[in-house]
Amino acid sequence: MAKKPDAKRKFIQLSEGEKTYAMSRAVVQGDWCFVSGTVGYDYNSGELPESAAQQAQNTFTNIMAALKAAGFELGHTIRVQYTVSDRKYVEEVLPVLRKHFGAILPAATMVIAGMVDERMKIEIEVTCFKGA
Repeated sequence: MAKKPDAKRKFIQLSEGEKTYAMSRAVVQGDWCFVSGTVGYDYNSGELPESAAQQAQNTFTNIMAALKAAGFELGHTIRVQYTVSDRKYVEEVLPVLRKHFGAILPAATMVIAGMVDERMKIEIEVTCFKGA
């Protein structure tokens, strides 16, 4: 039997895909927001671009939508994990990562790993804190 969600938590879901994978895009617990690994689908067009840089930009668009729905913003990010599907994409996505996190400088990890969909080139997960 599934456990009933904690009333103190807020669950953010932005796409049908989250239901497929039995997940939430983000979960808020108090001053914390945990954003799941997010990829570069353009949810308006339903497409995943070929370019790793455009996937990275779309990923940030999707993360910012989840944070906005949760009452957070990208500036609250304190930790990030980047998963890139191949080392050859790192140089292509770095300018996008610097654009969004260059002034924030969160603790970060970058992993090279396979993705659920072989067309995916980057996935980003963030942890945010907006307390004192």
